[in-house]
Amino acid sequence: MKTLRFGGRAVRVSGSVLGLAMAAVLSAMSPVRAGESLADVMVEAYLNSPEMASQRANIRIAAENAVQAAAQGRVSVTGQIGVEIGIDEGPFDSGNGNTWTFPTTLSLTAVQPLYTGGQVENATTAAERRLTSQEVVLTATEQQLLLDAAIAFLDVRRDGFLLDVAQNNVRVLSEQLRAARERFEVGEVTRTDVEQARAALAAARSNLAAAEGQLRNSRETFAEFVGRPPGELLPPPPLPDLPESLDAAVQLALRNEPNLRAARIEREASGFDVKAAIGALLPQISLQGQLSQTDEVRDGLGSSRSANVGVFVTIPFYSGGANYSAVREAQAAVAGAEASIIATLRDAIRNTGVAWSTLEVARASIEAGRLEVHAAQLAFEGVTEEAKVGARTTLDVLDAEADVLDAKVGLISAQRDEYVAAYRLLASLGLLTVAHLGLDIGAPPDAGSYYASVRDRNFGYDPSDDTVWSLSYRP
Repeated sequence: MKTLRFGGRAVRVSGSVLGLAMAAVLSAMSPVRAGESLADVMVEAYLNSPEMASQRANIRIAAENAVQAAAQGRVSVTGQIGVEIGIDEGPFDSGNGNTWTFPTTLSLTAVQPLYTGGQVENATTAAERRLTSQEVVLTATEQQLLLDAAIAFLDVRRDGFLLDVAQNNVRVLSEQLRAARERFEVGEVTRTDVEQARAALAAARSNLAAAEGQLRNSRETFAEFVGRPPGELLPPPPLPDLPESLDAAVQLALRNEPNLRAARIEREASGFDVKAAIGALLPQISLQGQLSQTDEVRDGLGSSRSANVGVFVTIPFYSGGANYSAVREAQAAVAGAEASIIATLRDAIRNTGVAWSTLEVARASIEAGRLEVHAAQLAFEGVTEEAKVGARTTLDVLDAEADVLDAKVGLISAQRDEYVAAYRLLASLGLLTVAHLGLDIGAPPDAGSYYASVRDRNFGYDPSDDTVWSLSYRP
């Protein structure tokens, strides 16, 4: 009997399980001709992601905010129509009665801001910077989605293998218990041997239940990110190129990490917010023109028309402290944005360092695991030959078989850990993207061109663009 560890769990495995379990190990390590590749899973997760759809909507919202900010500096034209009912009372000593009046006024007013203290320009620039920030956040969302999909893919493969091992172990231990009972009935073994076999089988069944639960959890996680349960999964492809040193990785992360880039852009936008708030303290100049016509019914029909145009200067003498409060608020936002940059910078460095360290550990484990597999295989062959001449017992052979199985299981777990660490490192560098991985996603929605399409659109909207994202789940 041999104790193995699968994902942190101790599992007692009979040496006789090698014939079945070893085949499962070799099957997991060898290429499979049909099934889903990691690239296929990543592409499907990308195309079915509600998180990506939500972030694209956030980009469109940011684009419209920029359009609205720029519109504050453009001419605005308003029309007004008013109908009143009035009564004019004649002179007290004239004897004339009251006269009902029905004045109707039509007016058209146009206002063109000439100077706003820089509010329009700065508010528009701030909104455009936040639009850029949202586009960078889309990259961060894309990276997290692809990372989650990759981990789910690798976990399903690993847990499927562990389930095979647990099932094989239960079958073999069931046979051993049956054989122990038969030998006990003929007096070859004692009751202790039978109870040891029974205890080992109970532990194996417990481990089988745990393995089944873990695989179900991994499959549900896969379905969450991909939009459907997994099918037959192929071995992952070779890892993409990675930096040669930790220092190179950190420098790359400081330039490319999306959350850090977004934090820096938000700091820039906050600076323009301060300038826009200060602009509200300055005089405002506008050009205004008005056309109006008033028709009045008073014992007949009379009308008057007027047209005027002028330049108006508005000076904000006192606003109850609101304008100064807005400036202080914007300045506080700048301080918060700068603190956020420092925090995000530290996160980027930490994430890169942790991913690099985890990758090195995994690669060292793989190297040691390969040596262990080779040595265990040679030891198994030697023990088998020695057993043929009576120098070794059957228990020695079973333990050697279990050593080979243990080494192969450890190797596969380390290979899974290497892939997870490598993809985490890519994400910390800002390189876990569809473009960098060369994934074929067809023609994705181009969120960046949306602002160009609406920036100068002064009239109308698309009533058919009541967007409902269809994200299917296929059980």
